[in-house]
Amino acid sequence: MRFEVLLADLLEISRYDAGAVELELEPTNLARLVEDAVDSMKPVAARRGTELRVVAPGGYFDADLDARRIRRILRNLLGNAIEHGEGNPVVVTVDSNASAIALAVRDYGIGMHPGDLARVFDRFWRADPSSQRTIGGTGLGLAMALEDATLHDGELAVLAELGLGSCFRLTL
Repeated sequence: MRFEVLLADLLEISRYDAGAVELELEPTNLARLVEDAVDSMKPVAARRGTELRVVAPGGYFDADLDARRIRRILRNLLGNAIEHGEGNPVVVTVDSNASAIALAVRDYGIGMHPGDLARVFDRFWRADPSSQRTIGGTGLGLAMALEDATLHDGELAVLAELGLGSCFRLTL
């Protein structure tokens, strides 16, 4: 199964490289999409002793998004937050204003070294290659998330500090 996931990810990466990816835009409520994704990840989080919280002061209107790709970004960010959050809560925030809609996934785990921030979206790169992942992963998730954000003319950014956790923010 892991091989099939890796193969699917590699095929998707090749589509990005060839410029052959087209968005399938549809009216999507980002706050509801986040709530559904968080609900789907709760069993994984529970096994790690991680509480998932959603804070959504905004984002309750429909925006034209490729829901499948945004859901994939969110699942990747949630999986990473659970994996590296050391059992601490993970908070997902959704908000919007007149010109943008955004979500942020914040964990309070191991964080990252400042030098790692520049490489976190590189394909197959891992901050600690000796650590063993317990929630799958092919090493392409964040690279694909960045590509999906870019396809939406959006931005995927990270803030992190060693020992204090990480926050990934998607702005569309």
